[in-house]
Order: sequence, then C-alpha cells, then structure tokens
Amino acid sequence: MGLSRYSVLTASLVLFGCSDSTVEVRITPDSYQVGSVKSALATPAVDEVVRMNPQRVLMVMCRSTPPAKVIQFQIELTARNKATLQGTHSDEGCPA
Repeated sequence: MGLSRYSVLTASLVLFGCSDSTVEVRITPDSYQVGSVKSALATPAVDEVVRMNPQRVLMVMCRSTPPAKVIQFQIELTARNKATLQGTHSDEGCPA
C-alpha cells in the first residue's frame, strides 16, 4: 500500500507541475468575457481569472477595442495575479 500511495503522489505532482494552464479573455469594445462570465467592467473578468489562477492569460482583442479598455484589464490583473500576459487580435465575435 505504501508504494501505491507513493506512485499516486508522484504522478499527481508530475501532472500538476507539467500542466500549462492558459485562460482566454475576450476583450471587445463593449465587454470582457472569461468563460461564462461576461461584463462591461473589467473587475468581474479579473475576479474570474484570479479564481482560476492560470499561469498564462491570453487576451483576445477586437481591433476596434479602445486601448484604455485593455490597459484597465492589464492593470487590475497584474495587481492581483502574476500570470504571464499575452495578447492577440481577432475579428471573430467583434462588431462590424
């Protein structure tokens, strides 16, 4: 039984250590969305990201999203979480 527990513990630590958790945040001109959380304000989206505690956050932004909206999210998130931030632009799901 001791060897079995040791094997399970080792496997759990390896899987946990190798997991590469990335959370996607969609930032449009009128909202922030993380999973099922969608809000006009950055704070609820940041709360959800902090709850998920990822290693990386991918910000997917519409080209028409005002820079101030993206900066607001970045400032709030970096104050509460040390995840690596990455960003990209997308036309999918963006207003025409």
